[in-house]
Amino acid sequence: MVDLIITDSNHVDVRSAADFTLDCAWGKEENDFELVVSGASTIDAGAYIYVDGSECGGVVDAMEDQLTAGVSTLTYSGRTWHGVLANKILEPDRGKDYLTVSGTASTVIGSLISRVGLDSVFDAVVPPDGSDDPTIKQYQFDRYTDCYTGLRRMCAANGLKLRLAYTSGQVNIWAEPVAHYGDSIDSDLIDFDATSTWRKPNHLIGLGKGDLAARVVVHWYADAKGNVSQTQSLRGVDEITQVYDYSNAETAELNQKTCEKLQDLQSEGEVKVTVHEDSGIVFDVGDTVTARDNLTGITVNATISKKIVKVSDGVLSVDYGAE
Repeated sequence: MVDLIITDSNHVDVRSAADFTLDCAWGKEENDFELVVSGASTIDAGAYIYVDGSECGGVVDAMEDQLTAGVSTLTYSGRTWHGVLANKILEPDRGKDYLTVSGTASTVIGSLISRVGLDSVFDAVVPPDGSDDPTIKQYQFDRYTDCYTGLRRMCAANGLKLRLAYTSGQVNIWAEPVAHYGDSIDSDLIDFDATSTWRKPNHLIGLGKGDLAARVVVHWYADAKGNVSQTQSLRGVDEITQVYDYSNAETAELNQKTCEKLQDLQSEGEVKVTVHEDSGIVFDVGDTVTARDNLTGITVNATISKKIVKVSDGVLSVDYGAE
C-alpha cells in the first residue's frame, strides 16, 4: 500500500491519503503530475504532495472541479520536483559568454540550486548509499538552459545521473553513476514497444551568425553506422538532410553544436518499457538498457529518458520511455 503525504501551503504535513489516483512523470518533456484524492478534503494551492523517500511528488499549481449529479471530483495538478527545476534558467555571469562549473558533484549541484534560488527546497547531498561523491569535470552549460536540462546534461557528460528524493521536509538531490543494463533484460522480465529507425537524418547543415551570403554555414555528416564527421558517405536517396538554425554562433561553436545535434539524431530508435512487478528491476532517468525480444531477436540500445509513476487503489506501477 502506497501512502501519499499532503502538506498545507506552508509545506507542513497535514495528512496522508491512501485512497487516491496519481499520475506522475519526469524526464524528457513531461515533468508534472495529476492527482485525484477521494473524500471531501481539499488541498491548498502551493501545497506539496509526495511519497516519502521517493522521487515522486511536487507542488500543487492548479485544480479542476467537476460537479456531476451533486458529486464533486477534484483533480489537482502541478510540477514535479523536476518541473520545479525546469522552471528555472541557468544564466551566465554578467560579462561572461557561458556558465562553467567543476568540482565535487554535491558542491556543484548545491551552487547551481542556490544560483536559481531553490536552496530552501532542495538540499544537495552526497549519494545516500554511502558511495563517494562523484567529480564533475569542467563543464560548460548551453546559454540560458533550464536548470533541470542543464543538470541532467552535466551529469550525463560525466557518466552520472541526477537523483532526487523527498525526505525529512526537503528534496535531497545528488548525482551517482549511470547504471547499464545489458541484454540479460529480455521479454521474460519486461514488456517493451520498440521502434527501430534504419535511416535517420545524416546530413545536418548548421546556420550560424550573419545574414544571407555572409552567414556562417557548416556541414556535418553521419555514415551508415551513425558515426559523425565532416566527411560525406551517404548520397542520393540515402542522404537525408536537415537544417539546424543556431543564430549568432561563430564557426567554432556552430561546428560543436551541429555535430552534437547530429549525434543526438543517430538514436537507434525509441522504446517504451514496462517492467513486470516481480522483476525486481528499477530504472532511473539516465540509465541505459538493451531491450531484446527472444522471439524476433530485435535489440534496441536506449537511454531511459522518462519515468512515469502511477498509483491507483494503493498499487504503484512504473512505465519508462527510452530513446
